[in-house]
Amino acid sequence: MELYQLKYFLYASKYENISKAAQELRVAQPSISKAIRALEKELQVELFERNGKRIELTYAGRVLRENISPVIWRLDELPDELRRLGREVDVIKLNALSAVPLLADIIKQFKEEEPNVTFIVTDQREKTDWDICICSADPDQTYTYGKELLKERVFVGTSARSWLSQKSTVSLGELRKEEFILLPKGAVLRKLADTRFREYHFVPKVVIECDSTLLAWQLVSSGVGITLWPEYSWGQVKDVNLVELQEAGFFRSIFLLHQRFGEMSPMAWRFAEYVVEYMRALE
Repeated sequence: MELYQLKYFLYASKYENISKAAQELRVAQPSISKAIRALEKELQVELFERNGKRIELTYAGRVLRENISPVIWRLDELPDELRRLGREVDVIKLNALSAVPLLADIIKQFKEEEPNVTFIVTDQREKTDWDICICSADPDQTYTYGKELLKERVFVGTSARSWLSQKSTVSLGELRKEEFILLPKGAVLRKLADTRFREYHFVPKVVIECDSTLLAWQLVSSGVGITLWPEYSWGQVKDVNLVELQEAGFFRSIFLLHQRFGEMSPMAWRFAEYVVEYMRALE
């Protein structure tokens, strides 16, 4: 099997059309047809079922595609990656699970000092292919390869038009009739809320569970309900006021996690230190 034959096969399976594959690869249509026929002859299987101009993978074709596609697509990406290395561009893989509003300003300022750095930013809890991960955690939690950035108080976030916005502190008892907008169960901030509410025998009236902090902000600012709002990591939002809770224990921690020493580039370590200094200045 030749590499070009496998590549032609993959593009043909992607478009289910020899002509479209030829346009994408910028080769003659007969070249793709010839390569696929040679591949089928060598493997002694039919890879496609032909139906006029349209082609569909056979079972053998699907098995072949499943096994070779990760390798071939990765080879397609290599030239760009090598060119980036040739230009000495540093790439930092950042998994941003928390403190996202702060990270925008941090990245902006860091790039002003290091204009050649490139960021690949994700937001996936299951992802492990990162240099640095910013996440929230219970206050008593620790990590082997991590550093606590912030220990922040958690306030009541309320619309600027609400009666609560006139108060500097509020007790849970005063919130019994209020409608809450909370993160889904399993989120760190939600676990904190549920734990503290049980301790103080408080049952919130939860009208919306929302996995998007941005949507939660918008709902609170428009007066749909109130929420629990971290002091720093959610940033300052127009039309949302923060009111301190009189009950103790409402705070959470933000951590910076990193790979082991030697598994990160010097630029990634420099960015990690930059984030630590930025967060320290907040407190």
